[in-house]
Amino acid sequence: PKARCEPHSRRIASSSSSPEQQQQQQHQQHQRPTRERHHKTMVSQFGSTLRSIVRVLVPTTSIAVPAVALSSGAEASSSSKGAVNGWPPMSVGSAPRVVRRADGAVESVRTALNYQHPSVRLVWSARDEAGSDDALHGAQWAVADVDIRNGRLREDDADGNTGPPSRVKSVARLAVNGFELRADPKRTHVDYRNTAEVVGTYYKECEALVKEATGAQKVIAFDHNVRSPKGAGTETLKGSHTAVQPPAAIVHADYTATSAPRRIQQLGAAPKVNDVKQHDALLTADEAAAATGKTGRFAIINVWRGITPVRERPLAFCDAATVEADDLLTFEIRYADRVGENFFARPNAKHDWVYFPDMMPDEAVLLKTWDSGVSWDAQRRKEGSQFVLHSAFLDPSSSPDAPPRESIEVRCAVIY
Repeated sequence: PKARCEPHSRRIASSSSSPEQQQQQQHQQHQRPTRERHHKTMVSQFGSTLRSIVRVLVPTTSIAVPAVALSSGAEASSSSKGAVNGWPPMSVGSAPRVVRRADGAVESVRTALNYQHPSVRLVWSARDEAGSDDALHGAQWAVADVDIRNGRLREDDADGNTGPPSRVKSVARLAVNGFELRADPKRTHVDYRNTAEVVGTYYKECEALVKEATGAQKVIAFDHNVRSPKGAGTETLKGSHTAVQPPAAIVHADYTATSAPRRIQQLGAAPKVNDVKQHDALLTADEAAAATGKTGRFAIINVWRGITPVRERPLAFCDAATVEADDLLTFEIRYADRVGENFFARPNAKHDWVYFPDMMPDEAVLLKTWDSGVSWDAQRRKEGSQFVLHSAFLDPSSSPDAPPRESIEVRCAVIY
């Protein structure tokens, strides 16, 4: 999918061109900036006129693009209303809705998710040592109204079953859909804002959980972040330079076909500046090379948990089989000593979104952020999942006085 979503490279003129050809090429290069400025001016004027026409002809608060409804104020611009340094705010969209069963259980909610406009090809940002991103470059937001289903409900609930939603079961499966809810009770919980306790104890618990779910030969937890509106950007995790991050209200996936194997290879070398573990390499160079080689298989699986009961801004997951290659574009994360890549996504009405209401600290969601053993075609045929798009969102069923979400996400390298 990456080959389809990255911008085409510009062709470079051959050095064997004749003097006449070279002179013509230089003249064209000299004229290109003028033509581009003229083109941008015309596009800007046309866009402004079109938006004025839309406001007159469509006085309602939403407009339609093919198969996807865009929410109010969702003009395709990196300077969209409410955006801070290009990063979009959360909203419930133009038509928030909660659908409940007869017994009061939430069946689905309608809210807004932050996608990229279909015209966008590449977005990038610089990330500092605290794990915080700078201004976002190249983004044009398309805020789409979507329905998000309750993943705790069984498939037969739609046929009239009014039994209580399962606390620990879900139809979604890690292998096929790319995510799965699991029971993971703890006798005692560590202090999730204490880096030493998380790395020393909780990493091992996550490794055991992922190994049990996958049957992998080796699982190594290598990174984590804590997200909450409370303390975001101002609180630093104890024993670390990493800051608490806000919930990520962007439809994204954590790795691409380029960045996933590169990350595994980096784990076989000396730690980078932003790595949590700053001592020895977590894999041997031979292990990393074998896992990312033609006959090897690796995955990166995240363990997502609410530190406290998740009553607001939960995480939604998109069924992997409903994602198409043309939905994806590259988001470059430029660190001081390396470049990472995520996927951002464009709106697609086929996307099937699921969440797990009221997640408790003794539950965890496993989500695939990459699996080298699953092809794109296999994912489309529901024979496996390569990765899962996900995003935090404003839940219209949340109580106005719900406590701020606090969550921790641990990334695990999985070697088969």
